[in-house]
Amino acid sequence: MKNDPKNISTYDWSKWWRIPRVFLYLFGFFTYFWYFWSFIGLVIGLLYFIAAKDLAWKRNGIILSLSISFVSLTIYLFKGYPPLTFAIWSGLFIILGYTFILLIYEILKRKSRKIQIFYQKLERIWKDWSHYSKQFTKISFILFPIVSWCAVNLDLGVMFDNYPRVLWIHAPSTAQVGEDFDITVEAWDAFERVSAIYKGRINFSVISYNLSTYEKFDTTIADLPEPYTFTGQLFGSDMAYGILDGKDNGIHHFSATINSTGIHYITVFDSVTKNSYYSNPVIVRNFTTQNSMIYWGDIHTHSHLSDGSGLPNEHFYYAENVARLDFNALTDHGEIMLFSPGSLDFLESSTNRFHKPNDFVTFHGIEWTNVDTGHYVCIFSGDQLLKNPVLSYMTVPTTEALWDALDDFTNQTNSKALALPHHTTKKSYIQDWTQINPKYVRIAEVTSVHGECLFEQRHELNYRGAIDPPPTYTHGSSVIDAFSMGFRMTMYSSSDEHDGHPGHSLSHTRAYIGHQRPYSLWHTRNEHPYPGGITAVFASNLTRESVFDSLYQGRIFSSADHGRPILMFDINNVGVGDGSTVTVSDETSPRNISVFLAQDGSPVALKSQSAIAHSNGIPNWNVSVEIIKNGALWKTIDISAPVANITISDTEPIEGVSFEEYCIERNGNFYINQYSNNPINPSTLNTQGFDYYLIRVIGDNGRTSYTGPIWVEY
Repeated sequence: MKNDPKNISTYDWSKWWRIPRVFLYLFGFFTYFWYFWSFIGLVIGLLYFIAAKDLAWKRNGIILSLSISFVSLTIYLFKGYPPLTFAIWSGLFIILGYTFILLIYEILKRKSRKIQIFYQKLERIWKDWSHYSKQFTKISFILFPIVSWCAVNLDLGVMFDNYPRVLWIHAPSTAQVGEDFDITVEAWDAFERVSAIYKGRINFSVISYNLSTYEKFDTTIADLPEPYTFTGQLFGSDMAYGILDGKDNGIHHFSATINSTGIHYITVFDSVTKNSYYSNPVIVRNFTTQNSMIYWGDIHTHSHLSDGSGLPNEHFYYAENVARLDFNALTDHGEIMLFSPGSLDFLESSTNRFHKPNDFVTFHGIEWTNVDTGHYVCIFSGDQLLKNPVLSYMTVPTTEALWDALDDFTNQTNSKALALPHHTTKKSYIQDWTQINPKYVRIAEVTSVHGECLFEQRHELNYRGAIDPPPTYTHGSSVIDAFSMGFRMTMYSSSDEHDGHPGHSLSHTRAYIGHQRPYSLWHTRNEHPYPGGITAVFASNLTRESVFDSLYQGRIFSSADHGRPILMFDINNVGVGDGSTVTVSDETSPRNISVFLAQDGSPVALKSQSAIAHSNGIPNWNVSVEIIKNGALWKTIDISAPVANITISDTEPIEGVSFEEYCIERNGNFYINQYSNNPINPSTLNTQGFDYYLIRVIGDNGRTSYTGPIWVEY
């Protein structure tokens, strides 16, 4: 009988499919978390519905496909919530809810005669339906999840619209008189991506301002590029910069020389958009003193090694060649890399491989996450990444353990480290400032793709807003609250991008969509509606040592998007960084405040809005320079010129500020807010009589810049 061909040909092989069928079905549910790639689970569910002969598996299949489309839709509609958490809980709710309903149904069907009769009636109704009615119902069950999934996961504009809308002109912020420097011209589409099909002709010119009087002058001696016509493709691409066929494909680098000292804007007229575009300001003079060169970078970014997009080689290539950063840190999540063997070694080797002293600086970095005390991005000054222990809350569960790990690593490697708090006012990760270590927490992130956290989200001085606010106003979480508690830090900005575009995130545009390359398996692009920021340092040269030292000492200022203004701030000739402390003789001694601003003329990115060209070719130069003193708005000075210097004196008594009144009592102990689990003495949370001042520049066009604070005592 065993060798009977008839038995072999008629053998029921379906029983061997039972276990793989279950595992494939469960795998389909797992794709909940895979952003655009959740279509795999959708397809699996539809295949079960169409091909399965068992009615129960048909039902299982349509439940899977409907739940995939439901999760995608809800994550899209509720972008302000942590998308991974949302996917996990909604997915579990659907799976467990479906299992519970089936279990109850089977129990009732066996014990209840009425349920049996009802089920038999449904079967008769289905059998009595006409062939066309059955086909229509089946097609509806197939089309509904497909259409609903496509509605939020496919964007035809993002797929096919790569037409040039605006030019971006980049030059270094500082250049020596008579020395060559690079100018980069990029054509951007409606989503701030490089336009592969741009074939415009451009002409260069320069607009200059005096370094002392800030008046415009017309006698600039410069060697600018000749008119140039771009070469490109017939069809667009969402990764034009990755087409390496010898054509421009929307990006070209030029060389220029300026022999006149001053503040200069390179301007370009474009034959396609019929518009003129301004570069960022370039200070040209003989730089001879230390820490006088300005370099821009992004020190908080993510890749496919954790919950971001693209591999490290794609990441660093974009940072250097497209975003035109001078320095960058790739800071993937330790919690995720902990479960990916070899990822830390790969991150370390990639960071070292792309490091090019005096050209492009990379820093080793990793992000440590703790939902109780806040997130910290840790970056290091040397050529090694801290890999043992992995900076994960699973292996390093407390802030005390984090500081111990950083102590051990820096002592062993003779290097320095920074721990960077960020998105401090988000409900999911409220920052507990009372648990910071001032040795490592020396600069604090005030804005990113999550929004601004300089002030609490509902504070009247928070104009930009942020995502995921606590249900009620929460004192003690913002960066300004930390200053008022007496913690000495300097403000910086980063992107915290997860879309593969360090230094110029695209997730505030419709290009956050899952099919935008580089691809991601995570939903983390959904909750990032703000443009990401970048930070400038005053350093002596473009090396790890010099740039890290400037970050460590706080010789920095920052911008809330890709813009590169120049912002300088001092009190009594003491600038930001190296302690940022002014000592005067008595409580009413004059504090002579000076603010220098040279605005960036490039198009501005806003929350959920792409950068657009200036209609008349002239940027909107109207800005408000805010001087914030002890956490309150002290003075606002409006200016309407691209270059300006503000001087103002403060003689009001120096009295400092305290956070004590905002502390709450719980079970006989005091805390900075309801989210803190660290009891404190409220009387210690003050500036010890120091006043502090910081600068925020708010443009009518929406661009925001930050510098400070500076501390004053008598």
